[in-house]
Amino acid sequence: MSETFNVENPTKENIDFAFKNLIFYVTASIQLDVYKEQKKNFEKVLAEINMILATYVNIESLVSIEEEKLQNIKFDLIDLDTETKSLKSYFAEWSLLWFEAIISLRMSEIKANNGG
Repeated sequence: MSETFNVENPTKENIDFAFKNLIFYVTASIQLDVYKEQKKNFEKVLAEINMILATYVNIESLVSIEEEKLQNIKFDLIDLDTETKSLKSYFAEWSLLWFEAIISLRMSEIKANNGG
């Protein structure tokens, strides 16, 4: 991770950095032969991530992204991580970690907006 990346600091740079890494790991997971059985599920997750990315890019805030959408994507990534634990790849795990960073950045943004 970048030395300046911090989920407590919801700057545009930190949010962009988290999305770039998240999209890299999910997209790479789609390409990996080791995940061929999960390919459709990774594609579904990527489509959902692209929808929240579009919301973020258009509004320039994570706050307007629905909590339920985030939780659904997180559960899908948890399922993929669990399914692929025995495989010799860490991409599903890192996809989940970067998604959790997006959720944490959103919470930090909400706190900052509420004077917290």
